[in-house]
Amino acid sequence: MRTVNLTVLTGALSRPTTSAFSVLFTLEPLYRSIIVTVVPLMALERFGSAQDVSIFFFVLGVLGVGMSLTVPWLVSRLSRRGTFTLGIVSGVASMLLFVHGELWAFCAGMALHLFAASCIDVTLNLYLMEHVRRQDFGRYEPVRMFFLAFSWSVGPFLGVYLRNAVNPAVPFLVGAVIVLLLGAYFFYLRLSDNPALGNKRVAVTNPIRYLPRFFAQPRMTLVYLLSAMRSGWWTMYFIYVPIFCVTVGLGETMGGALVSFATSFVMVTPLLRGTIQRYGIRRVLLVGYAGAGLVTVGLGASMSIPYLAVALVLLAAMFAVLCDSVGNTLFYRAVRSWERSEMATVFGSYRSVSSLAFPGVYSGVLAIFPLPAVFIFTGFGMLATSLMTRFIPARMR
Repeated sequence: MRTVNLTVLTGALSRPTTSAFSVLFTLEPLYRSIIVTVVPLMALERFGSAQDVSIFFFVLGVLGVGMSLTVPWLVSRLSRRGTFTLGIVSGVASMLLFVHGELWAFCAGMALHLFAASCIDVTLNLYLMEHVRRQDFGRYEPVRMFFLAFSWSVGPFLGVYLRNAVNPAVPFLVGAVIVLLLGAYFFYLRLSDNPALGNKRVAVTNPIRYLPRFFAQPRMTLVYLLSAMRSGWWTMYFIYVPIFCVTVGLGETMGGALVSFATSFVMVTPLLRGTIQRYGIRRVLLVGYAGAGLVTVGLGASMSIPYLAVALVLLAAMFAVLCDSVGNTLFYRAVRSWERSEMATVFGSYRSVSSLAFPGVYSGVLAIFPLPAVFIFTGFGMLATSLMTRFIPARMR
């Protein structure tokens, strides 16, 4: 029986099945997460203050938005397979630039890393939408989130540990190996473009046209705003929790551990499928956004007591997990098949937009207020977003 099961598993991993996509969606976030805590700490060393770090990430956000919007043009010229390959090459190059150590290489490496992440993320989601039926996304998305969360629970702490215990360059060398493994497995699966996808209508590839087309659809706009705020909360978490730990004397390792431990909570999302089926997406997201908002405000107000703040950090992350529990299901169920490339690109830009908007606002906040104001501001943002969940159809499970 074990031999049969192993044979079945091997067969499932050798073709584009949900099991194979689970591997892809484990390696892709691991490549990003292994440097997610290291980069803010490096930026703090180079720029000297949380406000300057915010400005740095704001500039990166501007670049990230621009680069993410070029992906549909690349897909139309290079195909999805070619765009994915470009993402892999760019990802390896970005890791090598980080190893260089100079300030210009650090900035160039971060910009190239954002470009690589956009290419890989958009194309992988396009392949996923092609190979998984729309009605199956509600069942598969919690599984995808589990493997994604596994990577995000390992990467941040591993990156900081390797930086401090081995060598500052090692996290980036490991990241390069991971992105190469991702590319190798992708080509092993022999994923290719399906020309039948564009037969219904001619896809829009002009950014001036597909941006208004996206936001002219109320469901798309709602999903985008919900996702951007959720991503913005995690952007705040990944950048400012490690900075908080360093400034109050808890150390870099504690910062990495908090990021990894908090993101590990997302691994319980498959267990929430029954809760989502019972109460519906709208109620689950309402509790998630409102709870995370309230606790994050409390976190900002209690940062003078470091260990209480640590406990509230983890409690806020538990509520944020509810916001992540449905993943991209709302988008998958709303997008039209002939617009997948363009709409997936615009939707995927919420990460770049949140990485742009939040550090930009934080740089202004920190010019006037101390670090706790960042958490208080983000908490109120989550509370405001919780009000938007009432526009999600109550019947959606």
